[in-house]
Amino acid sequence: MIALELLEPLSALTLLIVEDDCVALDLLRIPLERHCKKVITAKKGEFALKYFKNEVVDIVITDVKLDGRLDGIAMVKSMRKINPNIPVIFMTAYSDKEKIAEMVKLNATSLIKKAVDLEELFVLLLNINKNLNKGQVINLGQGVAYRRRDKSILKGFAVFELTDRECRILDLLLENNGYPVTYEEFHQKVWNGQQMTMDSLRMHINGVRRKTYYELIRNQSRLGYKLQPILDEENKQ
Repeated sequence: MIALELLEPLSALTLLIVEDDCVALDLLRIPLERHCKKVITAKKGEFALKYFKNEVVDIVITDVKLDGRLDGIAMVKSMRKINPNIPVIFMTAYSDKEKIAEMVKLNATSLIKKAVDLEELFVLLLNINKNLNKGQVINLGQGVAYRRRDKSILKGFAVFELTDRECRILDLLLENNGYPVTYEEFHQKVWNGQQMTMDSLRMHINGVRRKTYYELIRNQSRLGYKLQPILDEENKQ
């Protein structure tokens, strides 16, 4: 059995499980809910597709055979049109060569046999999570990281979601690479030229500070703000 501390990285993942068998669905949902940030479930491909369009999903786990209009393969084809890179784990109890060939064409992340071995599934999820984070996680210092793919701040084992405006502010500060972002740049690039008050800007800056740490964003008197991460010697360039 995998040690619980090794599963900690899964706490940031949102999974979508698609399975039309209620018992099989619960056998996956219950243990995954203990370790993942969020587990969304659906019994039909068309319902899963609707969730996929409206939720931030990191990994899809789906049975190949599903009740309803869409089987697992047709559903994933539609999902790929929305997000070509979404990792997909197919589950199947059959050895249908044609179906397997279609899964390969869809660049499935993995194919696992039913009934699913939970330890095998956890190892797969850990490996997928590692690949998802490559180039997507930015070290902000003080044990804090910014994960762009789902607009979240990782602080130890805690995960804080940024609002859209907080995310745009942080992206703009990162883009300037330590140089000040002027009030006018915030006005044009974050508020899109719409009305921006200094109080509103300060409120959103402080929102990012609370989710990271106060010293990360420094005020430049009468000019704007700049990013000044406190990095350890190993991470300094």
